[in-house]
Amino acid sequence: MNDIRTRLLAAFDLEHKEHLAAIRESLRAVEKDPAHHPDLVEIHRRAHSLKGAARAVDLPEVERLSHWLEAAFIAIQRGTVPFDAAARDVVRRALDAIEDVVAWATRGGGEVDIAEVLAELTRMGGEGGGPEPVQRRPATPDAGAAPAAPATPQAAAPRPVRSAGPAESAALVRIRSAGLERLFTAAAGLLPEIENQSALVAELRELRGEWRALERSWHAMRPRLLRGSHDVAGSGATSFAGDETALRLSSFERRFRALGASLDAAHRAHDRHLWSLRRWGSGFQDEVRQLRMLPAESQFSNLGRMIRDISRAQGKEVEADIRGLETQADRVVLQRLKDPVLHIARNAVSHGVETPQERVAAGKRAAATVRFEASVVGRRLVLRVEDDGRGPNREAIARHAVERGLLGADEAGSAPEERLLDLIFEPGFSTASTANEYAGRGMGLAIVRREVTRLQGSVTLAAREGGGTVVTVEVPLSLLSQRLVFVAVQDDILAIPSNDVGRVLRVAADTLFTDLAAPTVRLEEEDVPVTPLAALLGYDGAMPQGNGAPLALVVLHAAGRRVALVVDALMATRDSVVTPAEEVGIDAARFLGTVLMDDGSPALVLNPAALSPRPGMALPPLVRPVDESARRRPHILVVDDSITTRTLEKSILEAHGYRVTLCVDGREAVETLGELEDVDLIISDVEMPRMDGFALLQAVKGNPMTSDLPVILVTSRASDEDRERGLDLGADAYIVKTRFDQNELLAGIRRLL
Repeated sequence: MNDIRTRLLAAFDLEHKEHLAAIRESLRAVEKDPAHHPDLVEIHRRAHSLKGAARAVDLPEVERLSHWLEAAFIAIQRGTVPFDAAARDVVRRALDAIEDVVAWATRGGGEVDIAEVLAELTRMGGEGGGPEPVQRRPATPDAGAAPAAPATPQAAAPRPVRSAGPAESAALVRIRSAGLERLFTAAAGLLPEIENQSALVAELRELRGEWRALERSWHAMRPRLLRGSHDVAGSGATSFAGDETALRLSSFERRFRALGASLDAAHRAHDRHLWSLRRWGSGFQDEVRQLRMLPAESQFSNLGRMIRDISRAQGKEVEADIRGLETQADRVVLQRLKDPVLHIARNAVSHGVETPQERVAAGKRAAATVRFEASVVGRRLVLRVEDDGRGPNREAIARHAVERGLLGADEAGSAPEERLLDLIFEPGFSTASTANEYAGRGMGLAIVRREVTRLQGSVTLAAREGGGTVVTVEVPLSLLSQRLVFVAVQDDILAIPSNDVGRVLRVAADTLFTDLAAPTVRLEEEDVPVTPLAALLGYDGAMPQGNGAPLALVVLHAAGRRVALVVDALMATRDSVVTPAEEVGIDAARFLGTVLMDDGSPALVLNPAALSPRPGMALPPLVRPVDESARRRPHILVVDDSITTRTLEKSILEAHGYRVTLCVDGREAVETLGELEDVDLIISDVEMPRMDGFALLQAVKGNPMTSDLPVILVTSRASDEDRERGLDLGADAYIVKTRFDQNELLAGIRRLL
């Protein structure tokens, strides 16, 4: 029985939203065009259906509200009650109350007071006579029980729906989220293995080709070898020598052919296994990925109620229009977007929406609308929060930007709107005259952008056509396993999520348009700015000189803008498992994380949102000025026996303009110091073979030629004794790997250099 009730509640949850959405759409149509005649029969039918559905799942408060909502529309149909603004307001608040009661009854939260709106509905419906009053069923099938009294328009405390017990449905299984994450990680780990197996196909094919070539050579050589053996026999020597040679050649030939047959069989078997691996592996990953997918309703089901609660607390009238809650995305993505979306919605009510008096004076209807909509475009989740309020105050934004030094007084008046609105996301930026519990401190939107950027997404704010504000958030549907485009930049291999790559191409440098503020390439009737990726990342290497040589371009699309990034080479495109930035201690604002290459070394995955130029941002030049390219870069010696650590530290340091030389242990570092004369600083691990970091530190500080070199120890040894030992031996800084912060490392380098 409980299983049936669970299914009924799930069906009712969908049905009641459909009825509410249809009635609200009719209200909006009338308010948009007063001459519009809504289908009152259809609205009445939906209210009646809603009452019957609520009765079926035993939600008496929803049934009571629906009953008197039906009565109100009967009165409107009969003409005894006008369908004016006051009546529409009562209907709208009744719909909100129904939505809130259902949310409370199924998901918990604060109790819902329906007394006031129920009384107003009763007055409207009572004037038209109303339908038959709601009759409550007896609580038990006791034949001797007295009949239930007719429902009265008084508030009743909603009753929460009891959670399903463990034995209510054999189709439902509860698993721990950590176990699900491990399962997904294991499934995603199949992707690089499948790619590696695909690479073996080429190797096997090459081996088969080599074997075929050897076979042809053997067929050409065999007759001559046999003739040579017969010549030896015919020259008077014993014939046993010729016979023995022929036997050995025959034995070699049998083994050679057996080897070829084994190679062919191995190739065929590998093809079959690879086909199965691709079939079942991809299917397994898709199924596990679906387990992580949840509807947006799981995080935003109470958004409408929150908007209404805030508006009432501030004396405002706001209709919440929530759409697309059935849209599915990765559970982790939705969870991390919940707080940013709630803050954007609070801002819409607190800053965007006017009071009823202000709206009426401006010729608007007293009740504002805040709309939230979730949708999927391509492989990205798009969330929009839109209000029909006063819209962005451009003058106040420009004035505050000048006060904070973000814009000069001369450029504030001519700054494009896009650049002005982007300043709202700066930390501490607020045009509110006072701060309250909901907004006004200027940190909320900065935190929103930071969190969205960490999700490899973008957030933009724009003025709404017809008045109001639109905030759009775009993020990937999932973050762990991604399709990546691998590129070479100087000595590094970097990866860019393919969702943000519009296209890759090669063009001649002399075909670029250079008469604009930045070089551009013409793509799809649009001039796309061109800039070196190395320059955006802070590398100090040479840049293209515009001599007509082909340039490799990656056209990036993020935050509604396109930019063509110049890279040294386009390497490959493949699915990979991304280890999040937080787990490897790199800057999440610039990098999403790392992936492992075929040789076991890590490659940094770039965050496209951080690479996309902000409005008004000047891009680095395509050709570096001569005097700047001649500037000497500090030289750092990195010593660590872990290839992963060495590669990560090299990528971080080169991205910030340093030259890097790598050593695998202390002994190699000492030998390298004897060969190089321009090392400015040493970063060393402690636990290494042959010569550890402490011994290296003693050797460096004990040599008069290198005693002045700064040394930073980066180690997993976190004890106070190890720290004191390192500092006593002369280390200039001691950083523990488990608490590694690249900003701390970079700050220490800048301090020492």
